[in-house]
Amino acid sequence: MKKTVLVSLIGAALMVGPVSSYAANEAVGLNGILSEGRLYAPLRATGEYFGAKINWNQKSKTASLTQDGETFNATVGDGVLLKDGTVYVQFKALSNFFYPNDHISWNKSTMTGTSEHMTVVARPLTDQQALKITSNAISTKKEWIEYLSHKEESDYRERSYVDWKNSTTFLLIYSYYWQDGSYLMDQTINVVMTKKGNTWNLTSIKSFNEVMEPH
Repeated sequence: MKKTVLVSLIGAALMVGPVSSYAANEAVGLNGILSEGRLYAPLRATGEYFGAKINWNQKSKTASLTQDGETFNATVGDGVLLKDGTVYVQFKALSNFFYPNDHISWNKSTMTGTSEHMTVVARPLTDQQALKITSNAISTKKEWIEYLSHKEESDYRERSYVDWKNSTTFLLIYSYYWQDGSYLMDQTINVVMTKKGNTWNLTSIKSFNEVMEPH
């Protein structure tokens, strides 16, 4: 069975970090984006994984990958996107550069493109964009106001997670807890956002609370 290795996309798009080694039975897993019906993969993360040399020309807005004497140039424009500091290239073009004989398939229900060596899961928004849109949409909701009120509590911890249902609907889960005396207070907010036209709208918001007694 083909194994998928997830590559972290944290950091600037063209900051060259450690290069992951590649094994023949592994496929790199990447967080991509959908734009006008096309699937795009992050250039830097893809290049690092396959051991390519990466360059960026700020003047021409061109990123390049070089491997085994061959160079792939990607100038921001048609077929190349620059989103939140990350350069994205059409999945098919990147896949063909590294493995021109790979067959590419698309699963519409999971928004996933696959080849023998790459798996790209499409995201219409980055996690940061989804968080910003959602926090603005719920800024006046009592659940969000309560959430913000606990940030100064003792031993406060939080995390968030974006769960895409399809290309126009995502669930954003805010989970946090804090210490209240000898009790641990745990709260989760589930927010569903749906896109209509070019606008993301709040569909529902639900809050769940739990009090955990000391052991």
